[in-house]
Amino acid sequence: MPYVSLSGESEKIIGYIPVNARLAIGIEQLILFVTDARIIVAHIGKRGAGALATSALFGRLSGGFEDALKSGTESRAKKELPSLTPHRILSANKDNFHMAYSEIVSVRLVEMPYTSSEMTLLTKDDKFDFRTSHPLDAIVKLLGTFLGPKLSVEWLPPSLRPGQKR
Repeated sequence: MPYVSLSGESEKIIGYIPVNARLAIGIEQLILFVTDARIIVAHIGKRGAGALATSALFGRLSGGFEDALKSGTESRAKKELPSLTPHRILSANKDNFHMAYSEIVSVRLVEMPYTSSEMTLLTKDDKFDFRTSHPLDAIVKLLGTFLGPKLSVEWLPPSLRPGQKR
């Protein structure tokens, strides 16, 4: 049975946020699919300790290098996920799961200088710490409508923002 949004219509994917979660050794790449009723967490793949070190040094570029070393299956899955329905996303991996907006207590975004930004998502039962290179203003626009005051953002001072003259 399809998940029905609060308006009574079929659920629609509004957008997505690529994130990384830190593991004991390495990172896990995830996509947070934002729908009009919930957030769906989709597992894309794991990276070893080398990816964690290089991502701190080289940011987005490190993923491309390791992608070249990995099989094409993971890259194909990453490209296909945005075109799937919410039901198919959840069915694609036994570890994929969802959070209704009513279960979310808060989402905290912290802009970081020269690296990926931090995203902490707190539910009634769990805490999730992510890093993302996705533009924070796009995340705020995507989640703000559904989370309202549950969403907080800590912006860098303008003088510390990448691309700003000192």
